[in-house]
Amino acid sequence: MPRADARVAVAAALTVITLGSLTACTPSEEAPAPLPSAVWSSSAPEGPLEGDPWVVAVRASLEAQAVAVNRNDFSLPSLTETTSYDLRSRLYGAARDQLANGATDVLPGPLPFAPVEVIGVPEDETASVRGCVAEQWASEGGTAPAVPGARGIEYRLEQKDGSRVVTATVNVPDLDCSAVELPVALFDPAPEPSIVDDVEQIVRPTRD
Repeated sequence: MPRADARVAVAAALTVITLGSLTACTPSEEAPAPLPSAVWSSSAPEGPLEGDPWVVAVRASLEAQAVAVNRNDFSLPSLTETTSYDLRSRLYGAARDQLANGATDVLPGPLPFAPVEVIGVPEDETASVRGCVAEQWASEGGTAPAVPGARGIEYRLEQKDGSRVVTATVNVPDLDCSAVELPVALFDPAPEPSIVDDVEQIVRPTRD
């Protein structure tokens, strides 16, 4: 697969599974490094949906996905607790494919997302969150793009024993995101370029 096609595949894994690309620290047997903080570039989003627990769950999953991709470690507890095994496995597969084709991009922060609709109430066992998500986010240098673009997406979630996890994502091409301003958060400390050079160094997800 050409390098350009590999990056498209990973971007699809991070949005239409969801989120973008590969990089950062090499997993090791040492004590895990502290997770980075996601710091809003301006003020934190304050829309009427931001307090909805289903939206909170989506944001938690997007942050965990980005950290896992940057660290090449899809067994991280933060990812396991927020994202289904199927989506974790697809992220892992996309990361292996990308590295095999020589691409190592960096996610500067969680994939920017603006919710526009929640289908479900907090007490439901399943729900969906629709909104707009960045089209362009990963880069080799880890610099956030000035104009990330936006496209429609639906995150599907389920709840069990009070825990909510993202289980699937679906494109929503009819959702108009042309006037949406995506809230942006960046990792602190910023992720570093990957030094992983063997797909076997990428840590596979653990089963639930």
